[in-house]
Amino acid sequence: MTYTQLLDRIISDGAAYARTHYVTDSSALRGTIEGFEACHDKAIHEIVALHAKATCVVQEARLLAEDYWHHCCFALAMEWVLNVLSAGFTKLGYPPLLPHLPTARAALKFAEIVEAPPAVQEEALP
Repeated sequence: MTYTQLLDRIISDGAAYARTHYVTDSSALRGTIEGFEACHDKAIHEIVALHAKATCVVQEARLLAEDYWHHCCFALAMEWVLNVLSAGFTKLGYPPLLPHLPTARAALKFAEIVEAPPAVQEEALP
């Protein structure tokens, strides 16, 4: 699996989760989807920089109470992408992308994506 394939899977799975769990909160849903989409076609260092900027925006939004949940969910979507990528990095012996990452849940998601058993081919079925 390539980096691009892994990133696309993290983003699509995260967006699908958000669409089913944030149906009653349009601001959180919009922020989460936009956060995931902002990671598309980005190198790791670009996602780290975007996350740092988004975290600053969250702090400003908290003080101003302007669309706080949109900004918060935007930053958290990016953090989830970095979390799952960090699980892969640490498995390969590299340092995590942010000091508090990865979480156990991200390690499970990484394993689900990368270490999934191969699909059964139809020809092999009786």
